[in-house]
Amino acid sequence: MNRTEELRRECAQALNAAIMDFECNGNVELDGDVVVIDYITAKRMYELLKKLEVPVYAVWRYYTNDEGKARWKCSNCGHVVKHDPNDFRRCVCGAHIRKEA
Repeated sequence: MNRTEELRRECAQALNAAIMDFECNGNVELDGDVVVIDYITAKRMYELLKKLEVPVYAVWRYYTNDEGKARWKCSNCGHVVKHDPNDFRRCVCGAHIRKEA
């Protein structure tokens, strides 16, 4: 079992315990539908969910602006760069990016 799987299992157990506690006892202190988990479990759960995100891929589309200057635009978010984006591996939106063929 790798570290990610171990963390996933620990987080799932902590979250399940909090849910089961709520279902058995309710939430008398906060008087609502709130399940309380500790900070470490919440942080780990967030990190694991981020790892499960589907990667977004985009390309730099070349064009010239009204002044005839070279520009490249991200096909995902429309972010524009003024210099040749050979060194950019990701756009500001987080998409994995490459130059248009």
